[in-house]
Amino acid sequence: MKKYILGIIVILAVIFVSGCIADSNNVDTTKNDTTPLSLAKNGVLIKYPGTWVVANSGSNDSIVAIADPNFKDSGTGYTNVNVNIERRTLPTSLNTYFNQTYTKLFSDPNITPIAQGNVAIGQFTALESSYVENSNGTIKQHRAIWIENNNEVYVILCTAPQDEFQNQSKNFDFIISNFKIT
Repeated sequence: MKKYILGIIVILAVIFVSGCIADSNNVDTTKNDTTPLSLAKNGVLIKYPGTWVVANSGSNDSIVAIADPNFKDSGTGYTNVNVNIERRTLPTSLNTYFNQTYTKLFSDPNITPIAQGNVAIGQFTALESSYVENSNGTIKQHRAIWIENNNEVYVILCTAPQDEFQNQSKNFDFIISNFKIT
């Protein structure tokens, strides 16, 4: 009986220590020690890091924008790390519209494609495009997720300076995985 209790205590101790290590790593890698926030607006619900803020977007189709205020550009006043969600009526099929958009975009010599493909976002099968943009000497990396719902397309566009993009991937993944159409 004592061996049985000792065994349970050892197992619980291992689980406890593993949980503490995982939580510590999560805080360090996301640079976020606050509770995530939620925003329900314009037919979508998103969760985002608690250190981020709701932002304004210059895009006409934007329905929600959030940003990391730690990356504010003093010249423009905008943050360089952000997620913008747009909604548009689909003029054709999702695949056709996606391909036409990126064929045109990638004809610009300042934009370099990285990857394209399918991705699962919750209950949706979505299309994804990653690319780099050189805009007046500033190199930004973008990740765009296209989701079709009821003859509309929702585009989740994650943007960061190329040298910061990998560091922000956990935040972007968190936002994308918690995206819901209401």
